[in-house]
Amino acid sequence: MTVEMGPATQDINQSGNSQHDPSDEKTPFTKEEVIGNDTQIVKNGGRGCENSVSSTKDEQMGILTQLKNDSVYKEKFFIYLGIFWSFFVLGWTIGQFGPSFLDLRIITKSPLRKASGFMTGHSVGYLVGSIISGIVFDKMSGERTYCVSISALAMGVVVAIIPWCSIYELMVGIHVLKGIVGGGLDTTGNALLLRLWGANGKSFMQSIHFAFAIGGTVSPFVTAPFLAPDGNPPTEGATGNTSVTNSSGGSNLTQWDSSDLTSTGESMLYVPFSIASFLSLTASIPLFVMACTSKRPPDTKSKDSEDEDLDKERNIQKLSLGMKVLVLVMLMVFLGLYCALEDGFNNFLATFCVNELKWTKYVASVATALYWASFTGGRFLGIFLAHVFKAIKLIFILCTMLFIGFLGFFLTSHFKLYEGIWISTGLVGSSMSMIFPLIFSWTEESILPVTGLVSSLFLIAASAGSMVNPIVLGYLMDQSTSMWFSYIMLVFSLTAWVRHAFFFSVQVLLNIVLKNVFEC
Repeated sequence: MTVEMGPATQDINQSGNSQHDPSDEKTPFTKEEVIGNDTQIVKNGGRGCENSVSSTKDEQMGILTQLKNDSVYKEKFFIYLGIFWSFFVLGWTIGQFGPSFLDLRIITKSPLRKASGFMTGHSVGYLVGSIISGIVFDKMSGERTYCVSISALAMGVVVAIIPWCSIYELMVGIHVLKGIVGGGLDTTGNALLLRLWGANGKSFMQSIHFAFAIGGTVSPFVTAPFLAPDGNPPTEGATGNTSVTNSSGGSNLTQWDSSDLTSTGESMLYVPFSIASFLSLTASIPLFVMACTSKRPPDTKSKDSEDEDLDKERNIQKLSLGMKVLVLVMLMVFLGLYCALEDGFNNFLATFCVNELKWTKYVASVATALYWASFTGGRFLGIFLAHVFKAIKLIFILCTMLFIGFLGFFLTSHFKLYEGIWISTGLVGSSMSMIFPLIFSWTEESILPVTGLVSSLFLIAASAGSMVNPIVLGYLMDQSTSMWFSYIMLVFSLTAWVRHAFFFSVQVLLNIVLKNVFEC
């Protein structure tokens, strides 16, 4: 925690505790820090004020004026638009997986427990892609926009192949490749954006994840009309109360677990996946052209001097190496839990609605679309809320809402209160929406620069959570009851809330203690 000691010269004079000395105006500002039990004085050199004035002037100029007069700003802004569109495509490819999951099972003739390997393979690939792309991004000395462009191009190729993989092992392998290129796109996109804009990119960060949510919202609607018709559609609707039984009069749950692999027609899944492939190309080509024609000065600074300049620019808290590692580990654990919730809910929601609630595949796709719509709305609000609330406070509020949403989903699913399921799904989506980009923004402005390595570490943790959850959920839903979906979601959301509540409480207490110490 830090306390600024220099800029308040005028306030000291007013208090009467100190006499003004003209020579003080030339004295570099200092920053007093408490790290553990040690107190350090760090020279700041007044650059924080200079950058603050510069940032204020830039904001007063407006985006349109800077686009007209500043060629470097114009190039950075158009690269941002390219990242924005590439994240829309990334959200599209991830959002269409949930509704298409049942058809992927039909194509490969796989039961639920075995088909959960598609998600695990995707998560493993995401982890590997995050590591590789993070290392490559930091090692590159030239234009890093190529990393995002190549990842988007590879995504287009991989997505086009998925519907034609009728062999189970091949389908798992192609989802590993999809995860690799998706992890690469996610890592390099986040890292490049923060490299372009630094701590001033909070709204830009929220906006690209808003684009991700838009893609995830639209794709289920585009995918649903091309799904294979229900083979033995249940007679119960989304809000109906009709009992579903098989021909022998017993429960239809076991029958539906296996009969949902049949259909009355052929799946046309290649159509929406071909659309996703085309969209990937539209994201890759403009970024590639901008990378080839870039006129921005190349990066020539060493890694250490670059990080030092970034720290001075952002008024970042100087933490010891051990403290940085501890905070990063805590954030990685939190991201792992969060992504286990986000990916698990998105990927298994349609399957849960079909197996447990006996909804049709189309209505289940609408439920997935509702989740993405609320997710999108939340991320749009996040563009503005990021300027109103501190990141750590906003994350705590969202975690509380998330736990309430999953508690409501569990209760309404258990008692078959269908209207409540729709409401809970919307609350879960809106609560999840802002957490992931807020972690990046908070780290960038308060902990340390989000380099390619840091971005890849976050996505490694996210992939680990996404990797474990499908294995557990697939096994329990297949072998026991689909209600395990709501059980697991509730437990994970409670764990995430407790972890962040502890972290939030510790920081609040430290702020109070340090404030009292320095006032004395």
